[in-house]
Amino acid sequence: MLAPSIPYGVSTLAIGWPGTVSLSVPTLRRLIVEVVGGLASHGFRRFVLANYQADPDHLEAMAKARRELARRLRVQVLVAGFEPGARPPNPMVNRRVRALMRSPNPDAEWHSGELETAFMLSVDRKLVREGIAKRLPPAWFEFRRALARGARNFRHLGPGGAGYFGWPAAARAKTGRDAMALRGNPIARRLLRALASRSRS
Repeated sequence: MLAPSIPYGVSTLAIGWPGTVSLSVPTLRRLIVEVVGGLASHGFRRFVLANYQADPDHLEAMAKARRELARRLRVQVLVAGFEPGARPPNPMVNRRVRALMRSPNPDAEWHSGELETAFMLSVDRKLVREGIAKRLPPAWFEFRRALARGARNFRHLGPGGAGYFGWPAAARAKTGRDAMALRGNPIARRLLRALASRSRS
């Protein structure tokens, strides 16, 4: 069964940028708990949350919701995509996906960089203002170090930047399609292993 998506999440990193709408961590936690709890009341016991939001505060809300649901309702809640506290190998950070990229610095590609722009192009070219994207220079920052130090806004992750990390001009629709297919297989295998181990326990 596929439930409707939740269109909002915690976007602390992007607060202050035009168009950003962010929930608080407690609000998203409660929303997930109540939606999953409502479905559990109809007999569902295993859930997979599909998530592409990597904002640390968003992941914190998901982790808290998952712990609460496991404790209160004893349901299994898995995550497809960016997962709170994921152990390596992480299918979202895949060397085969990085090999598809034209960027000379794939480890520094992230928000609205080559890969995310490629995903949008693969869905619908009208979602990308290609004329603007092609004129944007590469913007590579040590954002992982900044996140580890506790930075919680794009302005602190990439001082003086425009809120994108990487090289959007390098994006191609084919890269987006191929990357999604490559990510899909390890994500599916990870979920099936988790479901199988729960069934045996």
